[in-house]
Amino acid sequence: MNKENKYIVKGDLSGIQNFIFNIPSKGAAKELKRRSLYVTNLAEELLLEDEEFFKKNDFKQIYIGGGNYFYEVKTDKNAEELTEYSEQKSEKYILSELFPFFAFVKYTNSFQQTIQKVNKQMLKNKQQRLISLESFEEKNKIIPKLKDGEGINYHYPKDDSGEPIDFDHIAERGKGDSKLAALKLDIDQLGNIFREQSESDYKILSDELDKFFDHKLLELINENEWLDQVYVVFSGGDDCFLIGSWNTIIKLVFKIRNEFKKLNKHLKHQVKSLKQDITFSAGITIFPPKYPVQQMAEEVEEYLLQSKNEGRNKITILGYALTWEEYEKVNQIKSQLYELVTKKDESKSLIQRIKSSNIGYEFLQKRATQGRMELPKVWNLKYYLRNVKKENIEEVEKLFDTYTQSLIDVFLNKENITNPMVFPIAARLTELLIKK
Repeated sequence: MNKENKYIVKGDLSGIQNFIFNIPSKGAAKELKRRSLYVTNLAEELLLEDEEFFKKNDFKQIYIGGGNYFYEVKTDKNAEELTEYSEQKSEKYILSELFPFFAFVKYTNSFQQTIQKVNKQMLKNKQQRLISLESFEEKNKIIPKLKDGEGINYHYPKDDSGEPIDFDHIAERGKGDSKLAALKLDIDQLGNIFREQSESDYKILSDELDKFFDHKLLELINENEWLDQVYVVFSGGDDCFLIGSWNTIIKLVFKIRNEFKKLNKHLKHQVKSLKQDITFSAGITIFPPKYPVQQMAEEVEEYLLQSKNEGRNKITILGYALTWEEYEKVNQIKSQLYELVTKKDESKSLIQRIKSSNIGYEFLQKRATQGRMELPKVWNLKYYLRNVKKENIEEVEKLFDTYTQSLIDVFLNKENITNPMVFPIAARLTELLIKK
């Protein structure tokens, strides 16, 4: 009789990004949802298959989300049996673009050490994918039709027959220019945070984060009456990918961040070993409805990586990584400019002047890094005030004073400065907002 051993097992789907987003723009809303739900359901099915394989053993799920899962099992099956089972399971997908990897390690001295070991084993296994000389099978043959279900991943704007509406119709439901925005965000350094946790605290953290990216996010979309403007590509575990009318996404991400700060307080109360705040980074790309889906996905992924590479806990929009405080400032300036133009009859040229000024700013910044500071040219921004209406002059002058001072503060390397780029970014967003 085999000796009973305790293992931690990890399953991880590879190829998700290309599988989901490599689709034509025509009919993209329907096909994108079919594929994202297929990935979500496949991970759950693989976990259920494992549970069935160990049906008479002590089986405990630890985490599932983002196309991967962990579980703990006490079994009398030996390492050879587990290896054979995982290889047979992988072979079924050898001709599929989506490929599941499996890793298992014996439970060692602690939960934390064992989780680290299984993650290292997974990295090793991913370098050894089974290779076939045949091409991948046609993907549409394996993807089922859309079905109704519960949870955030089953949310998307629908027509009268329950089918996903096209992205161009979602864009038209927004305010201003008929454009879309894609938002991708995920938790910063989650592996490091989990690495220090006991098994019970690990479970609390994973459950609370999963609840946030499912129930709370759907609640935020619903309570702001954005159900017909936000399309959930996927959400759960520790990340989400949303598409929606551009201005709705711009506002939604800030609401997500505010709710996440509340979650931090709750988690610190529940998990005493959690000393630091859990943060997330985000990327937003704005694009026309017929834009190639795969290119959109690559751009928003690149923006997310830019946020992480420039310090984490940031959001990248229009190619610039901002702190969340700077992003809030962008929205404040956007509201101010919008009111000046739409309610105080200021010329739209004001927005254009601020929007185009970043070209001069970047040139001056480059010259400054070369030791050639040209402050008089910075002050020339005030020249833009010459055509402002008299009743608005005080407000606009204050706006430009803040902008020009922020430029000078950058060049003088002062601390606690206002990022000058918040002004042209706000101007560009205002331009989209007032466009019919």
